[in-house]
Amino acid sequence: MKDRALSLIGRIRTLRQSLGLTQEELAQKAGFRSAQIVSQIEKGERDIKAYELVKLSKVLHTDLYGFFSKDTSPIPKMLWRNKIDENLQNLRERDFITRCLEFHSLEDLCSFMAPLKLPQCNVDVPSLNFNTAQSIAQQCGGQLNLGSRPAASLERLLENAYGVKIWYMDLGQKGSAACVMGEFGPAILMNKSEAPWRRNYNFAHELFHLITWESLSPDFLTSDEKIWEKVEQVAEVFASNLLLPADLVLNAFNEKVSNNKIYYIDLVGIARDFDVSTSALLYRLLNLGQVDKKTVEKLLSDPEFKKLDTATMHQHWWDPPTIPERFVRLAFLAYKKGKCSRARLASYFRISLRELPKFLRDYGLFEEEDYQTEIAVT
Repeated sequence: MKDRALSLIGRIRTLRQSLGLTQEELAQKAGFRSAQIVSQIEKGERDIKAYELVKLSKVLHTDLYGFFSKDTSPIPKMLWRNKIDENLQNLRERDFITRCLEFHSLEDLCSFMAPLKLPQCNVDVPSLNFNTAQSIAQQCGGQLNLGSRPAASLERLLENAYGVKIWYMDLGQKGSAACVMGEFGPAILMNKSEAPWRRNYNFAHELFHLITWESLSPDFLTSDEKIWEKVEQVAEVFASNLLLPADLVLNAFNEKVSNNKIYYIDLVGIARDFDVSTSALLYRLLNLGQVDKKTVEKLLSDPEFKKLDTATMHQHWWDPPTIPERFVRLAFLAYKKGKCSRARLASYFRISLRELPKFLRDYGLFEEEDYQTEIAVT
């Protein structure tokens, strides 16, 4: 019991500090009379009442199970694509890391081990340039075996083959994506509000950070703004080369060119086919020497081109699920195998027991069905 109490004390302090909250701020948000109560709790000088623990769990964005995690180490540092409101960033980081730990716990309960380990690429800043980015993208694309339309397979491949934890949250108008490496492995946080083709680029961009994590750590990248800007530019070039491989793009483009001209509808069609934005395609064609900068700028400002582009978007738009399907299925599997209770299953989804049946049906899962029927294999 003593070890359990010490774990709880350390966890409360770690969670509070990770959110950038003072003891006074935590006391106010939790509805405590004074900061002295929080101070006494963190020093182990005061027993915590059950209702107080519930209040703290809500403020610290965890659940009661998370309080008793054996790990009291600092929360791993995340790399953010764009700066967002500091309070929102702290909240989303806490939520996301908690989700990643739950994800990892479910993998352990279900004895899941990713078939492949995400490759690491050793790089150094002085030699890092656009040619390097192109080379890394070609190498990475070959290793991942993304096929003829990389954007269509990237997310599912990262999840299922490499065990990358992927979660969608509201990151505000400025937020796009973030990534992290922790005890739970590689993970990517996405802005659920962005367009699907923009999210595809974000996946590729964050992938660059994950495969260079050992060489370009968050502490190193954020220590110098010039280094950060350079690496971000290289990551964008990597994303463009990964999602729009030169040979595939040129083949698709040349098939539509007639008498050195191409129709607007065909350009938009190529962008939709590769599941990228038309601006991303045009700048890739610019880099490949197929169009000039003046043409790109003219097209992107042309109302007719914009109208045609917009008209095709709704057919390819999709909204990400509130909770990733892979997470839901792992949690359900753990429940069906008797590894967690029904109440715990509902808590993973942040819903009540009453809401559980409908929630599971929406994911094509049914509590009454037997998912453990066995067959003989030879």
